[in-house]
Order: sequence, then C-alpha cells, then structure tokens
Amino acid sequence: MKKVLYIGWIGYKNLGDELMYELFKEQFATLGDSYKLDCVNIEHKYLKNVRIDDFDLIVLGGGSIINRKNHIVHPYIIDYLHQCLLLNKKIMMWGTGIDWLPKSYIQQLERNDKIPLDGTDFLKFKVQKVFHESVWAGVRGPLTFKILKQYGVTDKLYISGDSAFLLNHQVPQKILPEIQGKKTVGANWGTSFNNIYGQDEIKVENQLANALNQLIEKDYTIYLYTVWRSDYEAMERLYSKLNKTENVILDKTLYSHNELLAIIKNFTFTINFKLHPNYLSLAANVPFIALGYRFKVFDFIKSIDLEKYIIATDDVDIDEQILRLEQDISSNSSPLLKKMNEARETYYQRLIEPFKNKLFLD
Repeated sequence: MKKVLYIGWIGYKNLGDELMYELFKEQFATLGDSYKLDCVNIEHKYLKNVRIDDFDLIVLGGGSIINRKNHIVHPYIIDYLHQCLLLNKKIMMWGTGIDWLPKSYIQQLERNDKIPLDGTDFLKFKVQKVFHESVWAGVRGPLTFKILKQYGVTDKLYISGDSAFLLNHQVPQKILPEIQGKKTVGANWGTSFNNIYGQDEIKVENQLANALNQLIEKDYTIYLYTVWRSDYEAMERLYSKLNKTENVILDKTLYSHNELLAIIKNFTFTINFKLHPNYLSLAANVPFIALGYRFKVFDFIKSIDLEKYIIATDDVDIDEQILRLEQDISSNSSPLLKKMNEARETYYQRLIEPFKNKLFLD
C-alpha cells in the first residue's frame, strides 16, 4: 500500500482551496486500491501533529510554498518538506505557488530584476534542496517560477498551472429560468479582510457597484454569487448599493465546484474577486474579468497570457476599466474563448503527468 499525504489550506469550507483537494482526489482515484490518501491543513499547528513516517509521498497542493505575512517570512512549509527529505520521504509540488508579496514585485519580476528574497542563506539552501529532490515540481504561474529561480532552483521546475485547470468543463449547464435568454453578469464579491492591494475593500466595492449599475442600464442582469461563508456580509452590502434590484439576483448558496460551474455556464461574462471563480469561469467557457487583489491572481492571469483582463484593486478607475472590458469581451469573444480553451488543455496535460507516472512511487 502506497500512502500519500496531501497538504493544503483545507477544512475552512473555502471553495477554492477545497476544490484543489477534490480535484487531486479525482485523479488519485485513477491509481487504484494500492494507493491510500490522507490530507492535512497547511498551518503549522496541524502539520506538527502528522507522523511523516506514516507516508511514502508528501504532496504540497494548496497554500503557499513560502508563507509571508506582514513583511515577515514564515518558512515552516519549506522546513517541513526538508524534514520529510531527511526522513527519506518523497515529496512533490502540485500546482502550488507563492502569494502575499508586494505589488511592486510584479513589475520587477516582469523586467527580470532581482527582488528582495526573504529568509536566510540556510532557507535558500533548503528551497533549492526541496525542489531539486522533488519527484515532480509544478507551480501555479510564471511569477512563482521566476522567484524560485532567484532562490537558486535550477531544475525540476515546471509551470503546471493551478490544479483548478482540471475542472470538468463538460459538466452540464444548470438552466436558470430567471435569467434564461438574458445578458447576465456573474459577479463574485467577498472579503480578504482588507489584505488586498490598496487595503481598501470599500473603495473597490463602491466602484464595482457603480460599474454594475451601469451594466444594468445596458440591460444586463446581475447574478451575485459567493464561494465562502465569510463573504456574506460583503455580498449583502454590495447588493444594497445596486439600483433596480429587480434585475439583480443575490445567491448566498455555497455550491460545490461542479454545481457552481453548471450555473456559471449561464453567464455572458463574470467579474471575480476571489481567485478560483476565475478558473471556474474559464472551465465554463465564459469570459471573465479578474480583480487583482493579491499576488496569486496576477500569477494566474500571466499563466494564461490574459493580462488585459485583470484590474488591480489599487487602481483608481476600476469602474471605468470594467465597462471598457465589457465592450472588449462583447467584440472579441471568439479569439478570447479560443485562447482560454488552449490554456486549459495545456495545463490539464501537465497536471495529470504525475498520475500517469503513478506519482513516481512504483
């Protein structure tokens, strides 16, 4: 029996993180009965209670490779994976990434400039060792890829895309009679407790409300949806700022990823605050506008070369940009959808590679 431990930010009923684990489980099921899977939350208080000796392979799926909050690096994930190697365990990176970095780093990385790297020389050594000895290392996007290169990772590193590229785009559409035949914008809103670029969610919310009100005047129906219970208050507040609420649907149901995917297929396009609703929109073959609130959203959008369709949350003209992109989507939907489909297929093939190789445990 081959025993595998999946590490991710799970257990908090956040759709994005939960779906990453669910998609891993779907692929894992193809390996047969000789493989056994367990999971643990990525936080240190949970990791420390896991007996590494019980597992043959440790997989870092969700969460950040290097955790950085309030300008302080917390290297416990790398420390943990390094400890796994010292105990002669195999490790693998599967669609994980780096997050919580300043927005200024994005342009620096685009120019291939050096950024200030967190941690000590010993941390850099451990990062190099962890990736060099991984059986397979796929990361979310090109920004994570470039940072790891600056840490000195020179081999066994791929841009695999986030595991959400494995979402089943063939899920049947759930027909919604209340919007059938109508132009509909799916709008995902919520909170990151002001830990966003610009540190002002209310400003973003007000501009989003202004844009949605103007879209209503253009005969759109607005369908508000959420992916996390903690988002309810923000969603209700946004709803209260919309005019003509007879043209607005507030859906507070927390759906599974396949249920939500079936609903999104009804929409003309989506506007998304959280990261994974963008992947759901992509899987549904529905154009999207991403609100770039943290580093990981830019990493994703660069992975599919659609930077035109991201709006940073510290921009001063969010509402105007949304309205311009609505016109762009209306006039360029065919080439846009073609590009989305090509990206989905490319990353799908990369993400299933470890499973084709039996997780390198044979």
